[in-house]
Amino acid sequence: MIRFAIVLLLLANAGYYAFSHGMLRSLGWAPENPAEPERLQQQVNPEALRIMTREEMEQAQKQVQSAAPAAEAPVNPASETVAKPAAEADKAAEKPADKSADKLAEKPAEKPEKPEKRECLVAGSFDAKQVEALRLQLAKLPEGSWKLDSTTSAGRWMVYVGKFSSQDALDKRREELRALDISTDRARLASLEPGISLGRFSTEEAAERHLAAMGRKGVSGAKVVVDRPETINYTLRLPRADAATKKRVQSWHVMDGKDLQTCS
Repeated sequence: MIRFAIVLLLLANAGYYAFSHGMLRSLGWAPENPAEPERLQQQVNPEALRIMTREEMEQAQKQVQSAAPAAEAPVNPASETVAKPAAEADKAAEKPADKSADKLAEKPAEKPEKPEKRECLVAGSFDAKQVEALRLQLAKLPEGSWKLDSTTSAGRWMVYVGKFSSQDALDKRREELRALDISTDRARLASLEPGISLGRFSTEEAAERHLAAMGRKGVSGAKVVVDRPETINYTLRLPRADAATKKRVQSWHVMDGKDLQTCS
């Protein structure tokens, strides 16, 4: 059995050797020839091909240029016959290009992207303490993209009588002032109640003048107090804010619930 296998293996190797070396080509069994000798057989006058030097190339170009006037002479019918297929081939090649150009021309131009919408926004008002924290956040935005407008609220002064120890004492004093034909009002400030206001004024000088007039009428125990101190309020302005900036600023804790509104 082993001898038979060895003999079979030797025969297989011998057959492959004969196949690979073309010994069986006459029987139609042979590998493809990678050399492709038929391409060499198709060459036309290969001996006419040679490499030209630079000087020979320049001389050949001069000969072609000198022969150009002769090319303008009338061509014979045979050359016209050759030229016609070439012209028709050129026209056929131009047609697909023309069609593709027409398709490009017919294709509608892409619409330009719409610019991102920007708007003027305001929020407020913020007091001096709030605006300090707000400035720290605004510093993170691009320079020139925000502005803080300040508004000064004038103070107010009051001619005040009090503070009384009880409501009965306040009512008794109010009756005395009415007897002097002097109008009164509540102090309306928790720190001054129970108390009586004899008038409120936009300037401290006007309040002092009224206090002097009350003294001439016999009113005693009155004085000038600050009814409302002068304050500066701030309004945040974003001249050209996009949607992302609006959302970012509105989310800040320092906004204290104040919504960004469109500028009026």
